Parts: sequence; structure tokens; C-alpha cells
Amino acid sequence: VRAVPNKFSALASAGDVLRQGAGLKRCLTGVGLHEVIIETPEHGRAPALLPIAQVEQILLAYRHRFLAFYADSRIEHVIVFKNHGPSAGTSLEHPHSQIVGTPVVPGRIRYRVEEALRNYDDFGECLYCWCLKGEIEDGTRVVKENTSFVAFVPYAALTPFHLWIFPKKHNACFGNVTDAELSDLASILKEILLRIYVGLDNPDLNYVTRSLSPNDGSLKYFHWYLSIVPRLTTAAGFELGTGMFINTALPEQSAQFLREVNVP
Repeated sequence: VRAVPNKFSALASAGDVLRQGAGLKRCLTGVGLHEVIIETPEHGRAPALLPIAQVEQILLAYRHRFLAFYADSRIEHVIVFKNHGPSAGTSLEHPHSQIVGTPVVPGRIRYRVEEALRNYDDFGECLYCWCLKGEIEDGTRVVKENTSFVAFVPYAALTPFHLWIFPKKHNACFGNVTDAELSDLASILKEILLRIYVGLDNPDLNYVTRSLSPNDGSLKYFHWYLSIVPRLTTAAGFELGTGMFINTALPEQSAQFLREVNVP
């Protein structure tokens, strides 16, 4: 596994974070960090077909670069993601992931944090822990569970076979995972990707970390997780115009289908 600067970086690695503007016309210098994580020397091998030990090495690289990015005082948020296939946004066939450090916290993250805090203030419990407990007790949408993680299709999944992988231990920051937990994450991520690969004929997909910074790791109301979105449908005018998504597959049926896929 190797991490290298992205040749076509979304952000400039040199410079300071500067704000300027008047009224509604505001801007921020596009300063940040952007690297490519090359997952294997084997060209063209789907991530679902990598051995678990190699997936674990990839996750170790994620954690290493995640923490290194946050060591830069200009960085406010770090996201790790993988685009697999043309409709998921990838232009390179060789297996790779990307990590980006931005000078602001993105709006989608702020929204999740605000909703999580509101729920914690209303009910005194982490929304994500509450959700995870309910999914385990229900069981119909759970695809796979091991010592440290649970993979399930959300009750209100946005798209067919949309999955979340939640850590069982509450923590707001991906960078705080232990080596043992990373080993469990590698095992469950590999199996979920393989079930998707076999059952859905290797669809294009994205996966992305939803996490806060190491400084926020002890927050009681946020819980980091991994989101996986197979690209089986296209967001069109209705979705763009309303923010509402039409899911043609029942989450319970999607989870059952994936559980029943025969994998080697």
C-alpha cells in the first residue's frame, strides 16, 4: 500500500487559509491536502477480491494518513473515500482510495452533528448508538456482525443496497480505532464488498467515512461510521429538486438478499 499526493489535487497543499469577501460574496482560499492511497500492486483487481490481510493494510494506511492530515493546523475536516467504477466517479482502473483534508467542516457533516446534538439534548442518548441497538434487536436489516462492527441496510436507505458499517464501541473519530478493531473492520468490509460483488455483479460503488476530528473523539453525541453506496440508480431531477430519494428496493429485502449471497 502506498500513499502519494494526488496529481490532480482538489486543493493546494501550499499556502494559508484566508477568508475574504463582502456581504454574501465570500470566498476561502482552496488550501488543503489530497492524497491517493494505492491499495495493491495488482492492477485491475476489484477491492472485493483482495485478501483480508491486504484490506487490513489499506485500513491501517487510512488511519495513518487520517491522523497525519489532522496534524496540519489548516485542516478542519478529513474524509476518506473510495470510488469504484466510472459512474462512481473513478477515472483510474488501478485499485485506489483517496483522502482529502479541507479547511472547513462540510455542510453535510455540520448537519449530522447538529441533528445528533439535538437528539442527545432531547433524549440523553447518542442517536447512532440508539440506531445501532435497534437494528441489532430487529435483525431484519443486519447483513453481517462481528466482535467490533455491524453492517446493515438503514431503515430508510436512500438507494438500493445502501449500507452502513457501525462500530459497536462509541467513538466520534475513525482515527481512534485500535489495531484489533481495524482487523475486525477489514473482515466485515471485505465480506460486504464481496457479497455486493457476487450478488450484484460487481457494480460501481462509493464508500466513505463519516467521522469527526481526533479532538472531537470523546463527544458523547456523535458516532463515526462507514457508508457504502452501490451505484444502481441515478439521482435525477426529482432528487436534485427535492432532496428526497426514491428507493425501489425495500431495505429488509436488500439485507436478506445480501445475507443469502453465496460467497467463497
